[in-house]
Amino acid sequence: MGAETQNCLISVLRGTAVNQFGDEVDSNVPFISGLPATLIETGKTVQDPSTPTPRTIRQITAIVPEWAGVLNTDRLLDESTGDTYIIISVTRPPTIIGAPVDLVLQLKRVSAESV
Repeated sequence: MGAETQNCLISVLRGTAVNQFGDEVDSNVPFISGLPATLIETGKTVQDPSTPTPRTIRQITAIVPEWAGVLNTDRLLDESTGDTYIIISVTRPPTIIGAPVDLVLQLKRVSAESV
């Protein structure tokens, strides 16, 4: 990933824990922190097709270095805004020369909007 596209630093959150009720919950322990990444809003829809309620659904893409080993079960924390994202998909684009290429992640924000 070229340094010219980096627009944030993220933490990769991995693993689960058990809460006081015995339920399995996501762990907030960082697997990697300070990872350079590019977060881009690639589109949005204004209507949720499953309900008549107007909603804004944003499509967010992240580009991270291949060596980070991000999995689709991880979560990402934007260190500058505090927003947390779940990973919908992890894609490794094809390469012609066989060199490592950056991972492209499709994300969905799960943290509340800060005011």
